[in-house]
Amino acid sequence: MAVLFKKKRDGVIYEVRSAGNTRRLYTNGAFHTQFNPQHLFTSGVWDLLSLPSLCLPTPPKKVLVLGVAGGTVIHQLCKMHSLEQIVGIELDSTHVQLAKDYFQLDYPKLEIVQADARKWLETCHDKFDYIVDDIFIHAEGDPKRPYAADQRWMRLLTQHLTINGTLVQNHIDHRQSKRAVGYFSGGAVLEFSTEKYANKVLAWFKSGTGKALKKNLRNELEQWPRSTTHRLRHRCRVISR
Repeated sequence: MAVLFKKKRDGVIYEVRSAGNTRRLYTNGAFHTQFNPQHLFTSGVWDLLSLPSLCLPTPPKKVLVLGVAGGTVIHQLCKMHSLEQIVGIELDSTHVQLAKDYFQLDYPKLEIVQADARKWLETCHDKFDYIVDDIFIHAEGDPKRPYAADQRWMRLLTQHLTINGTLVQNHIDHRQSKRAVGYFSGGAVLEFSTEKYANKVLAWFKSGTGKALKKNLRNELEQWPRSTTHRLRHRCRVISR
């Protein structure tokens, strides 16, 4: 694997590595992003963040991604849907620059904002059809969440959803994901996972039933060519409704 970029800034080591057409972003050794422009899916966690959008009977038009890193989920959502707006919030200015320089993150409808996600949400009055909460900061070993996925955080996120909006949340800690389910009020919750990673991704839908939403995903993927979906390695189960 070739190293395309490596630099230490403010005590943090950033690396971009390549293997063929695949590029990976590491921060202090933690794996943040995998992207290959020739493939929509990655066989990784990033697929789990975009797949819930295929459960919806009406595709999302306005999307918010909290935690951009190299931008894999943004690439996926932009290619899967005809979006009217997609906003990415990223605290780390180096991640923003690397996403543009090495991960081809450049779409007409995309706005990347360098900001603290909580502060940005507290002053933002926009609502979105689809919100991805993938915020993690540098730590020894696996990245960690800067804010607890508690009731206060959930309330801040969900107040920015449209009437039929969807919230997608990445959890490294399985115990944390189980607690988070208890903060969702009403609606339906699906859990996405993959054998390769321990992450649990929760998708909360303000409308629809878990069974119907899961069926929508299956029907949608069955219509796609095998050349597009062959890298998918995911499980989807209904948690509530």
